[in-house]
Amino acid sequence: MKALAVGWLAKADFPVASPSRGIATARLKGRAALIFGLFATVTAHLGLAAAVESKRPHWRDPEFFHRQKRLQAIVKWEREQGHARPLLVIIGGSRPQMGLSPEHLGLGSGPTDPLVFDLVQSGTIPIGERLNLARLFASGVTPDYVLIEVLPPVLADPGPMDGRIPLMRLGAADLARLRPYQTDPERVQLEWLRMRMESWYSLRVPLTANWRVSEIAPPGPNRSDFLWSEMKFFGWSPFYPAEWPQTRREAGLAAARGPYKQLLDHFHIEPVNDRLYRDMLTECRARGVKAALFMMPESPVFRSWYPPGVRERIADYLAMLSREFHVPAFDASTWENDERAYMDGHHLLGPAAEAFSKRFGSECMAPWLHGERP
Repeated sequence: MKALAVGWLAKADFPVASPSRGIATARLKGRAALIFGLFATVTAHLGLAAAVESKRPHWRDPEFFHRQKRLQAIVKWEREQGHARPLLVIIGGSRPQMGLSPEHLGLGSGPTDPLVFDLVQSGTIPIGERLNLARLFASGVTPDYVLIEVLPPVLADPGPMDGRIPLMRLGAADLARLRPYQTDPERVQLEWLRMRMESWYSLRVPLTANWRVSEIAPPGPNRSDFLWSEMKFFGWSPFYPAEWPQTRREAGLAAARGPYKQLLDHFHIEPVNDRLYRDMLTECRARGVKAALFMMPESPVFRSWYPPGVRERIADYLAMLSREFHVPAFDASTWENDERAYMDGHHLLGPAAEAFSKRFGSECMAPWLHGERP
C-alpha cells in the first residue's frame, strides 16, 4: 500500500512555481510600493502646503499668526458685546514686543476706552513691518490707529530685501506683497515653490514648535514657541528675570554691537527703507487709519555707538515724514538711562518696561488719541 502511494505521488503532475514568475511578481509589488510611497509623499507635501496657505498659516509663521488670531478673537468679542472701543495696533519688532505693554499704558479698559494690541514680531525690520501691516488689513481687521516702530540702525540696511524674511514663513499672497521691494522676484518665487514642494522639511522647525514636540525633535531646547505661548493677553511678551547679572548684559551688548554698529558707522537712509515707511503711511492714510511713528529706548552704551551727527539725521528724517504725512513721531530713545533696565542695551526688562509704558501712555499716546498734537 505504501509502495502504491509513493508511486502515485511520483506520477502526479503538480504545478511547479516558475522562478521567473516569482521574480516578476516581486518586481510588480516593489513598483506598486514605490508608486504608493511617492504618491503618499507628494500628497503629504501638497496637503501641508495647502494647509499653511489657508486654514493653518500659523504652522508656517507662528509668531505672527498666533498673535493675529488672538487679535481677531478679541475684536470679535468686543463687537459681540456692543463695545465701541477704538482699536490701536502696534507694528514692530522685539523691542516693543518686550518693552511696550498695552496693559500699562493707562488708557483705561472701559467699553469706549482704546483697545491696544501688540501685533509685533521678533526680528522685524521695515520690510517685515510692511508685510505684517498688509497682513493685518487683509485679515478683515481695520484698526483706527497704527503705531509703527522705527528701529534707527536698520534704516541703513542696504538689502537686498529678497532674503530678509525667511521664505518658509511666506504665503503666496505675501510674495505678491513683497514683490515691489525685491531685486529678483522671479528667483525668489522659484525658491519659494521649491520649499513648498518639500514643506515637511522646510517647515520642520515651526511645525515642531507649534505641536510642542520640540523637546523630542530638533531643534530641541532651543524651541521658539515661547514667543507666542508666553505672551500676555494683548500680545506683550515681557521678560522678568529673578536677576540679570552684568556678565549676561555685557554679553548681550557685545552680540548687538557687531551688526548694529556696522550699520551706524556707514549710516544713511537707504531708499528701499524710506519707500517702505512711506508706503505704510500712504496705505494707512488711504484706509482712513491714523498712524504714528515711534522709537523705543536705548541704553547710554547703545547710544554711544552712534557716530556724531547720526542721531540728528535720524531725527530730521522722522520730522520730515511727520510733516509730509501729518503724523506724530515719538522719540523715546533717551527715556531710560539705567543700563540695568536693559537685557542688552536695547531690550527693556519687565519692571522697566512697565514704567516706560506708563510714561509713554501718558505723554504720547493719550494726547494723540485725544486729538492733541504731542
